[in-house]
Amino acid sequence: MIRKKNYHDAELVGLYYMRDRHHLLLNFQLVEGDLAIVRCEGVTHFRLGEMGSQNVTSRLLISSEFDFQPDEIRNYINWACSRDGYEHGMTDSRAAYFGSGIRHRQLTLLVLEPSIGAEAAVVCKSVIHVE
Repeated sequence: MIRKKNYHDAELVGLYYMRDRHHLLLNFQLVEGDLAIVRCEGVTHFRLGEMGSQNVTSRLLISSEFDFQPDEIRNYINWACSRDGYEHGMTDSRAAYFGSGIRHRQLTLLVLEPSIGAEAAVVCKSVIHVE
């Protein structure tokens, strides 16, 4: 049986984005010292903010494992679609599209909430915990 990894206080130690393949790899060093890789496949929207020399995770939330509320989905994806100096404004129909896609597991939302440093929001087809 595979034990679920605990990402609380894990450090994001690497990130590799393959734009042509729409894949994102997030590499974490867990508190116990083990390395963990999370792979996002079919990335459609992605934003990383505040990455610095130390990037400690508070929570790693994945919609297939965590029940996001509709307003949370809208806020996280709005942030992922925004850029510095430009705030994206999602329409109600787009919010319904994302909410339905996540609810029916056609889309996956991954959110990295930081204790310090990097934060991220990713919309993709699937998220895989690589052993």
